[in-house]
Parts: sequence; C-alpha cells; structure tokens
Amino acid sequence: MSRLTKLTFGVIAGVIMALALVTLAGCGGDDDADTAAPTPLTQRVLTAEDAPGSKPDPVETPQATEDFDEFIEALGDFAIDPDTEEITAVFEEAGFEGARTETRFYGDTHNRTAPHVISSVIQLQSDDGATSALDWLEEDSKKPCPMSCAVQISDFDVDDIPGARGIHRSATAEDIERVGTADERPFDSYWVGFTDGSFVHTVDLHGPPGSVSEEEALEIANTYYERLASD
Repeated sequence: MSRLTKLTFGVIAGVIMALALVTLAGCGGDDDADTAAPTPLTQRVLTAEDAPGSKPDPVETPQATEDFDEFIEALGDFAIDPDTEEITAVFEEAGFEGARTETRFYGDTHNRTAPHVISSVIQLQSDDGATSALDWLEEDSKKPCPMSCAVQISDFDVDDIPGARGIHRSATAEDIERVGTADERPFDSYWVGFTDGSFVHTVDLHGPPGSVSEEEALEIANTYYERLASD
C-alpha cells in the first residue's frame, strides 16, 4: 500500500478498521426525555450519496476495530511519521472507543492509479477527546515524508464546517525525479478533518496530479458533514 493512502487515519487514513456499535437508548423517569443514541460507526463513513460517482473499493475493503492495541498498531502503520508512545498517550487520554475506515474509488474499473476517497471515523469518550485526536491527526498530516523531500504540504480553508482543518499534499513528477525516491508516484491529496461531538472524521481525496481538486474535496466533506449533523 502506498504511503499516500496511509494519510488519513488521518490521519487519519488508508487504511484501517471495521466496526458496528450497539446503539443504546437512554431512559429516565417521567420527567426525562429519551436520550438519542449516537449514529453507529457503520453509518459514519462516506456513502455514494456523499461522494457521487464513487464505488466501494474491492481491494481496500472496510476495516475497523474496538481493540485499543489493534488501533494503535494500525494507526502507526498508516501515519506519516509515527511515534508509537505519542500515539498511545494521545488516544489513551482521549478515550478511544472504536474506529472504522472505508475506501471508495472513481471510474468504471478499479485500478491503483484511479482517484480514491478514504473516510475514517474514530469514536472517543468526549468532545474534548475528539478535538485532541483531530489535533494529532492534523499534525501528522502536515509532517514531511521521512524518506522523501518531493512532497509539498499546505493548508486550505474549510469554511462551512466548524473547526474543520484542510491539508493539501502533492508531489509532481519533476519533484520526485529531483529530490524523491524511486518508488514514489506523482499525486495530489486533499485531506479534511472535523469533529462531530465525540467523533472525529477525516476525508482524503487523492489521485494523479490534476485528477482531483480542492473544490471536489470540500464538496464531499460538506455533504458528509451535513448528513452527520442532521442525524
């Protein structure tokens, strides 16, 4: 798997885990209203409605876990430049409860170089925990690739989603030839991360240079966020 698809878990990205949560309805006395159960993780990843024209990836199938050690190992595998002790401390304090990723592709036939979009969701024990997890995912997404100087990194605004972060990573053929490594491929990647209560969500739209755009990534992320916010 390429280092690009590893972005999201951020980072959350490619990435990572499969899970279905049991939904629980709270109940109280006569004066208490029922507490709405959170939307399960299986419904918190991208759908065809969120990303029109995309299809489930037949190779990178949905992945998930509720096991903390399994999550830390997977996130370490897919992070840009991981520090296992740091990851463990961040997500232990944030109160990890479960995570899931799903990969979708664009085009009539699946192939490695087709544009892909990866979504991930991590459930934490609190809103503050989700924010701290998002901070870590954003920081990791901004790190340079340890073995290459060809990747360019910049921020972009995500105006329509409160507290969201946007990061563009790219590498041109010219930069790879000049300062990259032999196994690198040119790419564009647009990563968006945001929280929804105690959940942190990421979207990574990537493909060959010119095949994806910031506008497309924002449209997908905004549609995704609006669906989650309305549940």
